[in-house]
Amino acid sequence: MSENETEQQDAEAYELSESVATLISFDQQIAHIQAARAAVLANMGRIALAQMRRMTSRDSRDREIPMRAVAAEVGAALRVSDRTAQIRIDDALEVTESYPETFASWSAGRVSERHVQEILRAGVNLTDATAKARYDREVIGVAEAETPGRLRGFAAALAEKAQPRTLQERFEDANATRTVRLFDLADGMSSINAVLPSVQAHGIFNRLTQQARALKDFRAGRSDYGTKLRAEDEPVVDDRRTTDQIRADLFSDMLLTSVPSLDPLAGDDCGGLGAIKAIVQVTVPATTLAGTSSTPADLSGLSLVDPESARRLAGTAPGWDRVFTRPVTGTVVAVDRYRPSDQLKRQLRARDQHCRFVGCRMPTHRCDIDHTVDAALGGPTHQHNLAHLCRRHHSLKHASRWSVKQRGDGVLEWTSPTGRSYTDKPPWVAFEPDVNEPLVHSAPTPPPF
Repeated sequence: MSENETEQQDAEAYELSESVATLISFDQQIAHIQAARAAVLANMGRIALAQMRRMTSRDSRDREIPMRAVAAEVGAALRVSDRTAQIRIDDALEVTESYPETFASWSAGRVSERHVQEILRAGVNLTDATAKARYDREVIGVAEAETPGRLRGFAAALAEKAQPRTLQERFEDANATRTVRLFDLADGMSSINAVLPSVQAHGIFNRLTQQARALKDFRAGRSDYGTKLRAEDEPVVDDRRTTDQIRADLFSDMLLTSVPSLDPLAGDDCGGLGAIKAIVQVTVPATTLAGTSSTPADLSGLSLVDPESARRLAGTAPGWDRVFTRPVTGTVVAVDRYRPSDQLKRQLRARDQHCRFVGCRMPTHRCDIDHTVDAALGGPTHQHNLAHLCRRHHSLKHASRWSVKQRGDGVLEWTSPTGRSYTDKPPWVAFEPDVNEPLVHSAPTPPPF
């Protein structure tokens, strides 16, 4: 590279760095203004609540009128529906009164409105003031360091830790409400909505997604399925359906016929699709598997799984990984398995869970395992030199001035072309012991495997 080219790149990097600093300043100002707006909405909500308390009517519809009137006022002024305005007022009251740490951070511009929404969503089932205070203190530290997408899983885990009732108790109540609903829409369409346990719902969606991609590749002659099933003289078909459309067609095929078809109109059998199974990664504490603890399991950092379902999953799985973590940080340090397989890949999947570029949530089974220091340059094939990257960020690492270093314990330090440093820590796997559980258990109920 010539001296002029180097100077040009340095000048561009400086200009980009200044632009990033400006964007950060703008975002902080926006967050501050949004928090101030929430404070105004909360005050309007409190005025409506005061009016409601002064009413003598016992009719619930009459007592709602002051809040509806205020919401209508806000909606008309901001050109949004009064229902949207009501939601904003409710959220503003909740964050200003129940989550003071979160509101202070928002006002200072350290978190965005989306972070606040994720915190409120995860804490929606917390009703005890002490539990909310504990959750608020712990979740804001994560929110200030993570993207809203990554915060979602952490917030769910922290809200669960603050719950006075166990997940098993609440799951049993919630599972009794499982249902399938049908909603008629316009233009001859309808929507089927199913409320299911998280493990089943994620498994169904994951399997449909794998089948949709395999089918699209099959029609284009790009996959293993094409190698097995396509005749040499069979023409390649340009399937113009989107993944969402194919997923919906497969959903209909399997519910109506139990067999996924190659073409929803022709009904051709694409046998390989039926062999695709759902991929669901669940992390379960050993004490939960043994039946001596009620600590919930973790579903790929996205949701929590009740202990009984986790034990059934472990009991029916053909094999499972044992994950060792550091007791304080929760970082995965080793993985073993009774049945021999590729231990290093399993260990990396357990440690990373998703693409390790800052903020990316692409799951590991759709990522590449990348050598941080290129193997061609002497980088070892070792956990301290490997990390999962999705295709987008794998390409970015090799084709741009982004660089990455391993800092130990799976921590990655990314450096942008402008010289800014971003740290990405592996998702922690941490379970709190139940302080009410006795240290010695007599004749515990054996796990179901």
